[in-house]
Amino acid sequence: MGDSTIKVPDTTRDHLAALARERGMTIGGLVTALANQEHTAEQLAERVRQSRRLMRDRGIDDSQLDAMPSVLENAYAIAAEKSVQNLKRGTAA
Repeated sequence: MGDSTIKVPDTTRDHLAALARERGMTIGGLVTALANQEHTAEQLAERVRQSRRLMRDRGIDDSQLDAMPSVLENAYAIAAEKSVQNLKRGTAA
């Protein structure tokens, strides 16, 4: 595998170096680890296709899947409700 050079501002380089040092790795290793945590739109779409296929294999059809609430939407709703409750009590979120 060949090495590549990327150009970033000095402040970004210094921040990456500090993060890498804290984790006992090189900047290159850190960037690789960070990149591996993120997925492209196509990778995400493939995971959705695989998940839907798995759910179909277990007897849940696409219309049922589409009717299920989104986990992320539920998380946002819960966070919003907690914020409202905290505001009513006069405390920070």
